[in-house]
Amino acid sequence: MALLAHQIRTPLATVTSLAQGLMRRADHLSIDEIRGRAEKIWRASRRVDELVETIMSYTRLNAGAMTLNLSSFNLDALIRRVCREESSHEPHRPFSIDLQGLPTRFLGDPVLLEQALAILLSNAMKYSPPEGPISVTGRVSDEGIVTVSVKGKGIGISERDLPFLMQPFFRGQNAKNIPGTGLGLSLA
Repeated sequence: MALLAHQIRTPLATVTSLAQGLMRRADHLSIDEIRGRAEKIWRASRRVDELVETIMSYTRLNAGAMTLNLSSFNLDALIRRVCREESSHEPHRPFSIDLQGLPTRFLGDPVLLEQALAILLSNAMKYSPPEGPISVTGRVSDEGIVTVSVKGKGIGISERDLPFLMQPFFRGQNAKNIPGTGLGLSLA
């Protein structure tokens, strides 16, 4: 829990500090400086929002309060929308989407699927260098099994960490200096 509190306090402290500095010095800053500081505030507040949503989802899951709400939806459209939203946070990052033959009507929980895809995309972006491309592919096998893959050019996962990857709060040894809670993949 101390780790989670720290994960939330750090971006909140950033938001507070940047906002206070912006308020005090706004009259002496150029428009570009104000935009730069506002973007930093926005990114830090987005991080807090992601952390809170992850913690809430994990809590609902452990309390047995997360239920499937099945409906029919367009899987291709959902994947493209989530990719657009996630890639908008880093507009200069190379991002490719290759979806072939996905069903126009898919039965599933679109909210949970969207959350899982957003977690995978966020992780791919977080653990890859800023210029590292992110690719999303979707295919349907001859047996009708839909597979969606998210790939980045990031730090990777060591073989010794693989057995623990889906455990809540687990962080790979090579990810210790990158902000995160270790909850994302266990939720996805």
